[in-house]
Amino acid sequence: MVLPLTRLALAVAAVLVAVPGNADARLDDGTRRPPEARPAAAEAVDRAPRRAPRRPAVVWRESRPLGVPWAGRLLRGVLLPRDGAHFYTWNPVHRRSPNPAWRRYGTDRLVRLVLAVVAAHRRAHPGAPRVGVGDLSRTHGGDFGPRWGGIGHATHQNGLDVDVYYPRLDRRERPPDHPAEIDRRLAQDLVDRFVRAGATKVFVGPSTGLRGPPGVVSVLPAYHDNHMHVRIAPASRIRTVGLGRSHRGRPIRAWRAGTPGSERKALVVGCIHGNECAGIAVARRLLALARRAPVDLWIVPDLNPDGHARRTRQNARGVDLNRNFPVGWRARGRPWDPEYPGPRPLSERESRIAARLVERVRPDLTIWYHQPQRNVRIRGRSAAAARRYARLVGLPFRPLPTPSGAATAWQHRRFPNAVAFVVELPPGPLSRAAATRHARAALRLACPRCSRPAT
Repeated sequence: MVLPLTRLALAVAAVLVAVPGNADARLDDGTRRPPEARPAAAEAVDRAPRRAPRRPAVVWRESRPLGVPWAGRLLRGVLLPRDGAHFYTWNPVHRRSPNPAWRRYGTDRLVRLVLAVVAAHRRAHPGAPRVGVGDLSRTHGGDFGPRWGGIGHATHQNGLDVDVYYPRLDRRERPPDHPAEIDRRLAQDLVDRFVRAGATKVFVGPSTGLRGPPGVVSVLPAYHDNHMHVRIAPASRIRTVGLGRSHRGRPIRAWRAGTPGSERKALVVGCIHGNECAGIAVARRLLALARRAPVDLWIVPDLNPDGHARRTRQNARGVDLNRNFPVGWRARGRPWDPEYPGPRPLSERESRIAARLVERVRPDLTIWYHQPQRNVRIRGRSAAAARRYARLVGLPFRPLPTPSGAATAWQHRRFPNAVAFVVELPPGPLSRAAATRHARAALRLACPRCSRPAT
């Protein structure tokens, strides 16, 4: 017998309710049926590792902060991703994750700094929860007051500010609701890392117990007991740092580029032997490429200006500066001999200037440019980085021993975990293309996490 349409629909619905495991099955009173027990094999499939979803890449561009954090704008801001392997974002207005895209714009330097700090924090504390990141600036900066939700921000207007939530003791990925929930060990680590990365201000709450250098880490009485407010300075112009004078009184200078105060530090010396100065061209190209790189980069174009002026390997006193360092030094020869090491270790102004700079900066990487042997050379723990540089520029690598009294030998003894090696450029001047190739290779090693050289 054919059922009327309404009776047929009721019959079909009853059959669906009776099907075990049907996700939409409901009981007679309208409540959802409890799920049936699942086979162990299905549970095992659910627990199997799943490939992490592909996260959108950061679209890098050179940003420009205008004005000041409390009255400014942001040009060509960079969008911080909604989350990553080491961080999540949080919407402070609706108290949920992720934070809307329009609240996640900063300068390229700020976004790079945040990503570098949270990654370093996670590497140091692999069991820690991901770091919570709140508001940066709006898409084009400007007012971020209460009309944009919640209590708003008096600052955060030009892409130089970011809110970072304190990690919780219970490892939950959400801001702490009370200072007692803060994991102070992890929170202090984050404060310290932002300070070392070059933050000019880190504002913390009065009940957090977090500390830092006076004038950088400051307590704000309101609204900061669940997050720190980090501020960086605009990209600084390249600084010229006077290091001292040569024997003949010529100035020896360093250019400080990239991000001063960054945890990652590098030193490049363009010329130490006065008749081997093609590396100065590399130093100049590196200066142009590294203006915004997240590395504290020191570039000494010419350590031996007297020898450069005379076109001699030695300095004005006839001493080979690269045989005048303490490790392996031994007396031999006399002034103006090709490898005369001087009357005693560090007897020369120029080598003392170099040693003081290395002690001051403690670079993770140092590259010394020489000529004319067309190779990259070193032995020991620095060899891996030297090999990579050689591949990048197309020169052969040579695992040669370090000469007695050489700068690299002293650096390896003084700072065993640092990398230092020699690049022997070909004879004669370098073309612009060759200088650029070497500068890009130096920047790749100085800043391993740079997605591209900043221009």
